[in-house]
Amino acid sequence: MLSEEAGRNGLLYRTGRWCARHWVLVLVAWLILLAGVTLGHRALGGAYSDDFSLPGTPAQQGASLLQAHLPAAGGQTGQLVFTVRSGSLASDTNAIEQSATSVAHLPHVLSVSDPLAAATTARDGRTAYSTVHFSVNPQSLGTSYVASVDRAVAPARAAGVGVSYGGQLGAAAVPKGGDARSELIGIVAALVVLLVGFGSVYAAGLPIVTALAGAAGGLGLLGMAAAATTFATVSPTLAIMIGLGVGIDYALFLTTRHRQLVIDGAEPADAAGRALATSGHAVLIAAGTVVIALGGLYASGITFIGKLGLAAGLTVAVAALGAITVVPALLGLAGRGIDRLRVRRRPPAEA
Repeated sequence: MLSEEAGRNGLLYRTGRWCARHWVLVLVAWLILLAGVTLGHRALGGAYSDDFSLPGTPAQQGASLLQAHLPAAGGQTGQLVFTVRSGSLASDTNAIEQSATSVAHLPHVLSVSDPLAAATTARDGRTAYSTVHFSVNPQSLGTSYVASVDRAVAPARAAGVGVSYGGQLGAAAVPKGGDARSELIGIVAALVVLLVGFGSVYAAGLPIVTALAGAAGGLGLLGMAAAATTFATVSPTLAIMIGLGVGIDYALFLTTRHRQLVIDGAEPADAAGRALATSGHAVLIAAGTVVIALGGLYASGITFIGKLGLAAGLTVAVAALGAITVVPALLGLAGRGIDRLRVRRRPPAEA
């Protein structure tokens, strides 16, 4: 009794109870927050790039040495790959050389090797490649730069020679991923599992909504941070994957505890406060442990790896904030109707 009474006087209990009673204010505040970070991301123009270094490694030392003493052979590299289906590239020498020369005159290009050299031409003469050295990572130059490369190699393509890009130039030419099917499949799978577990649409959907809010807030903040420092292109994918996972887990802890308290007869706002005072501690400890562990990636000494941990840790922190505020608010909105829209009968043990 004393421990329960102490819990009711604790900060987490008061936070949960307040959020449940003032759910309109909490949800409106979160909507404003999400709109703010989204607009901030777009206004600051944060972008992701795989332009990174590996300090202290032999590869980085060699690249730095080349950059200092032989810039034309240093920098970032990509490849132009020339192919023909039949015959030989030798019959299209002029078009290929003209294309290589045009690429060499593009901005940020340090050098272009001879695509028809013996060392870079296949024995059958149908495939050859040229190495292009850039002063910057072509991925950071946008799609307009790739379009300029397309125009430069147009003579070869007009002659019937296929031209493909490799290395960092190839990565720059890959269309930006806008397909959210994998995330959607994961969310649907989680919803099915939660429906089976809770048996009601509202109780199952609440963790999903909370996780989406936390992930969206984390991605917005990550996009704003990307305007100040370089994050890898995989950072948003990693952040949303981990953010959604922990967000659903944290909300599930609280929803399960609250639901049982309401079934036992507790007043909904009091149940939300008690759920946060108990399971909320587990949420904060779990989130803190994950953030510290992800931050430990900086111990690798590779900034690129450390920033991946930073990106994921930021989303985890926002997911935890959403769990201790949005979840009690949605529970307060539900009131005693946490089991509304049932898809199966409640088991006798829960009745």
